[in-house]
Amino acid sequence: MPRQSWDDYFLDLAEAAASRSNCVRRKVGAVLVAGRHIRATGYNGPPSGYGHCDAGACPRGASTEPTGAPSAYDDCVAIHAEANALLFSAPTDRDGASLYSTAAPCFGCAKLIANAGVGEVVARGGRYEGWEAVRTFLLACGVRVRVLDGDDDAPRLPL
Repeated sequence: MPRQSWDDYFLDLAEAAASRSNCVRRKVGAVLVAGRHIRATGYNGPPSGYGHCDAGACPRGASTEPTGAPSAYDDCVAIHAEANALLFSAPTDRDGASLYSTAAPCFGCAKLIANAGVGEVVARGGRYEGWEAVRTFLLACGVRVRVLDGDDDAPRLPL
């Protein structure tokens, strides 16, 4: 049986990191890799010392707007997986590194990724409406982007 590819290996590790998330909406994991060595991991969740989302600390977890719709994305207290991986790495770890994620990054994370010196983003899906603009932004910043889900024509997910 052949060994799995490096991409699959690091994306599987990102999945493992996502299992640490206590988000009640969506669990996301990220792994920062340089020279095939893991430099940092991250998962989405509230800041250290703040209550867990699955214990009611996140206003998006149980609350809804008067219309019955879930509360706004801006109410989310979580730090995204990609941001956490960057926070827990040194600048020398990020320079030209690959960031593997279980979802395509949002625009806020894309700005952090580009400014941190990351050379490549590799995601396993999680495309959403507006993703192409984020992808174009990353490419314009010199960050390579690969989404390895085989779903180039799949419907976009709400963010």
